[in-house]
Amino acid sequence: MTGAPTRWGRMLEEAGIRTTSQRLLVLDGLGRHRLPVSAQQIHAELHEQGERVGLTTVYRTLTSLAAAGLVHTFTQAGEIVYRLCGPAKHHHLICRSCGLVIERVEEEAMAGFRAEEVYGTCATCAGTS
Repeated sequence: MTGAPTRWGRMLEEAGIRTTSQRLLVLDGLGRHRLPVSAQQIHAELHEQGERVGLTTVYRTLTSLAAAGLVHTFTQAGEIVYRLCGPAKHHHLICRSCGLVIERVEEEAMAGFRAEEVYGTCATCAGTS
């Protein structure tokens, strides 16, 4: 976790969340993924690394991070998955095929409407269908 504790600790502090070693581990695990990931997957990866973090702790951490706006949640195949996002106001373009999530910075709301999630097919998947 070289460099990560400082970065994650600063992020937690700015959000008003107490920094703990377990929260740092969960954030570090989540930060290694480009695609949204489930709590079970993060827990399994931490367990494989020899970290002793309970599944309930992973869920609670992700829930508090999502409530603070540090992590975004998505539903894929009926399961809640999590993704770290940038701090700028944005919406998500989500590929229905592979689950890729792209952040698109919101330039302005259209007719007072702000999109949060837009589903479609990414260029890679569109080329294979």
